[in-house]
Amino acid sequence: MPLNDFKDMSERYELLSRQSRLVEAVLAAPGSEPSSLVPSGLQALPGIRGGLPRALQVYRSHAVALADRALTAIYPRLRDQMEAQAAGSFAALAWACWRLHAPAQADLGDWGEALIGMLARARAEQGLPATWPALARLEWAMHRVERLADVSPDLGSLALLGRLPAGAVRVVLSRQVELLRCDDIESREVLSIPEEAFGQGPREALIVWRDGWKGSAMALDAAALRWYEALDEGLDLERSLLAAGPGFDFIAWLPAAVTRGWLACIETAGVAAVMAPSSVR
Repeated sequence: MPLNDFKDMSERYELLSRQSRLVEAVLAAPGSEPSSLVPSGLQALPGIRGGLPRALQVYRSHAVALADRALTAIYPRLRDQMEAQAAGSFAALAWACWRLHAPAQADLGDWGEALIGMLARARAEQGLPATWPALARLEWAMHRVERLADVSPDLGSLALLGRLPAGAVRVVLSRQVELLRCDDIESREVLSIPEEAFGQGPREALIVWRDGWKGSAMALDAAALRWYEALDEGLDLERSLLAAGPGFDFIAWLPAAVTRGWLACIETAGVAAVMAPSSVR
């Protein structure tokens, strides 16, 4: 390697190392002294009162505010509940999420799912309300479907329902649909959040989808839950209806699926579907 190239690489490595240490100083744990972590020789710009410690504080304050704004947009209900219990608690959690699980790219809309796991751990360690992780899961699901690309349903494929027997067709859900199971007691607390429900029985799960530009949620009874699980497994219409049981009303579900955007298409059961990753969570 030519000497000049080696020198350039060495200088770039040194720059990256110094930048990394600066980031570590800004993201330092509470109670530590950030100015002790910065690269040697680093100074604040002339005219900044307080020098380097003040400059680092400004950087940190900006990051704290940015983390709070980004996660407030994703978890508005969670923020309201946390702030009602302890002012500033959500901002502190958002900053901890930023420090421990920093954004990997510039689009902050893809960042923040790690907060769910942090809440679950804090629940066990600090006695936080058990319903908060479930609420965070719901709000993250609604945020995620909002960011999905537009999908146009194949409504012409509905004609297959009148041409072929139920065992020969498959109902395919839109990729903008996500099913949230609520098996544990804590998760069941969020079942009361949606105003609407499909099915007459007790609420057992939630369906989340994009309604226009916003995420929406609806509660499902046990029969509707079994129906969605059967569709997610790729079963044909006949077996899906059998799995759902007599409590499920397909005649009521189909027009709702078309108008709400739950339906992607109807396809022949013999055709290998291009399946999306499981929508059941």
